Amino acid sequence: MLRSFVEGPGGLLEQALARAFKKLKLPLGGAIFERPENPKHGDYATSAALRLAKKEKRPQMEIAKGLTDELLRDARIAQMIQKAETIPPGFINIFLSPKWLQAQIPGIISSGENYGKTLHSSFSDKHSKVQVEFISANPTGPLTLANGRGGFLGDVLANILEAAGNNVTREYYVNDAGEQVRKLGWSILAAKGYKTPYQAEELYQGSYIRELAEKIMSQEIQNPKSKIQNKPQIQTSKLAEYAAREGSKLLLKDIKRVVRKAGIRFDVWFSEKSLHRQRIVDEVLKIVKRKRLVEEREGALWLRAQELGESKDKVLVKSSGDPTYLLPDLAYHWEKFMRRRFSSVIDIVGADHHGHMRALSVGLKVLGLKQPSVILVQFVRLVENGQEVKMSKRAGTFVTLEELLNSVGKDVARFFFLQSSPTSHMDFDLALAREQSQKNPVYYTQYAHARIASMLRKSKIPNPKFKTDYTLLQHPSEIVLMKQIVQLPDLVGRIAKNHEVHHLTTYSRELATAFHAFYRDCRVISENKGTTAARLALCRATQITLANTLRFMGIRAPEKM
Repeated sequence: MLRSFVEGPGGLLEQALARAFKKLKLPLGGAIFERPENPKHGDYATSAALRLAKKEKRPQMEIAKGLTDELLRDARIAQMIQKAETIPPGFINIFLSPKWLQAQIPGIISSGENYGKTLHSSFSDKHSKVQVEFISANPTGPLTLANGRGGFLGDVLANILEAAGNNVTREYYVNDAGEQVRKLGWSILAAKGYKTPYQAEELYQGSYIRELAEKIMSQEIQNPKSKIQNKPQIQTSKLAEYAAREGSKLLLKDIKRVVRKAGIRFDVWFSEKSLHRQRIVDEVLKIVKRKRLVEEREGALWLRAQELGESKDKVLVKSSGDPTYLLPDLAYHWEKFMRRRFSSVIDIVGADHHGHMRALSVGLKVLGLKQPSVILVQFVRLVENGQEVKMSKRAGTFVTLEELLNSVGKDVARFFFLQSSPTSHMDFDLALAREQSQKNPVYYTQYAHARIASMLRKSKIPNPKFKTDYTLLQHPSEIVLMKQIVQLPDLVGRIAKNHEVHHLTTYSRELATAFHAFYRDCRVISENKGTTAARLALCRATQITLANTLRFMGIRAPEKM
């Protein structure tokens, strides 16, 4: 991956602040600059002196002034800063220099698609081997809205981690060996009138089950080589196994099709069955037993999780001999860390997995493994005019991801799902998603890119590379736009650390707003060739920044609208 020609001001300031800590013999850590909400407080600000004063037992303002002086002695930082303030009780406010902002434009244009990539190590563990596991829905039904929310989050987070220089594996864990797949087989049989060991309400419902039953059962019954023919005593159970196997295969194939349609990419589709075939589940169970934290009760094997802080013990193997979901999941994480040697693992799961993830954490401690970073994704409601929407009955009681994609399109679905933090419940506004106006944030953002493309086409200089006097970019709207543009590398770096991808949508809207204000206030193409050249270059830098931001989100940057 090529290094970006331009580093973000926030990253540069934090590197310089860390150096200042070292020179002043202050404890390292907490060298953080933030963007104040009030522009009167600067473009960047830090309260590091307030935190350090307590530890060092020194006046807050003394520490703040010492840090500010060191920042201004740094030649590279001094070029960036127009003004640095120390404000009681100990804040440091930094105002960026317009001259420095202007000087960033040619580097952004030269970087092109690489702008924002490969950041300083203060933001990211460079070249670390990271696995992002997401969606991982059972192959027992179509993908849901909640699967889509987690899917887009995982896909975009992987994009950002790659942009920050990490080696990323995108993975879907296929639960193809457990109770839910067996239940799928019996659900298919029930749709053909067979008696099952389950209550009707325990089985999967929806027309997709009837469609599977028609397709699978017709094929098997008409198959002259069928191994279950002429053996009535085992026919139903064998049919259930067959239906489960074939049904899950067909559903997984459909899941892969919808994932491609959504623009989501996976590198690995990891089968739970492989953990059993390779005896990794057995190996992990032996390790846990050696820790003397397993005991047998009424024929089942229990992990004594209460001794490790859990509210109750957890079953690892049922009295039937079948493992619970916890044991193969422990084996899966053992395989991630011990066989494939991932340096970090990110698990993106539904909020209903909260209890399971706590139990998993306890089990991983027993195994002596690292803890994954866990992102819990809350549920989604589809609403229109304040009312919840039911789009069809094919999946039973829920709306499928594909139905939503067909209704609003991939770009809109991705943007809307990414807008809010995954930890908050979400209402997907169907009416707004369908609207093609500036009220729709996707349309608004994409329109800014299309407007720039149109302007560059009309100028007949679609990719300005000529010598330009960037110091002509002095208008307040130009300064605001440049301050927005230079934030992208910092944003990518922060998301690589905190995994909060929803900030990408906020940034893209703010960047589009800054451009629309610039377009309103500043005539781009005029008789003044110098000003025209500088403003066209600023437009091109904005276009690159918008396109890269949209690309990180997996959304098109249209040339025309």
